[in-house]
Amino acid sequence: SSGDYALEAGALVLADQGCCCIDEFDKMGKEHNSLLEAMEQQSISLAKAGIVCSLSSRCAVLAAANPVGGHYDRAKTVNENLKINTALLSRFDLVFILLDRPNQARDQMLSEHVIRLHSGLRKKTSQSSSSSSSSSASSCW
Repeated sequence: SSGDYALEAGALVLADQGCCCIDEFDKMGKEHNSLLEAMEQQSISLAKAGIVCSLSSRCAVLAAANPVGGHYDRAKTVNENLKINTALLSRFDLVFILLDRPNQARDQMLSEHVIRLHSGLRKKTSQSSSSSSSSSASSCW
């Protein structure tokens, strides 16, 4: 109402001296360039509405991304699969590729296990109830 401008801290500034976790990293679009500066310089420079400042962003960045089309193509590079430029990808110290090998029987078993866990049901075993609690976790896998 007063017409004054104010700065509002983003995720990296709020995570200063901590860890910023970013999901759906592949869907960020143009924000990748801003992230590149923050990861290189450990600060974010801002010049808007007569306000010029540098905000600290000394944090670790943990990011998760999905490959283009939903499936990782082993014939392509990581950059091509994720559509992330080389400069930004090089700022990450570790890059892990998690591949899902489709297996209908295992996927069915895992989905049933998750549903049982969240519905409060237990897998029925032929063992007695006293020993079933200790072996139920291992019998699901």
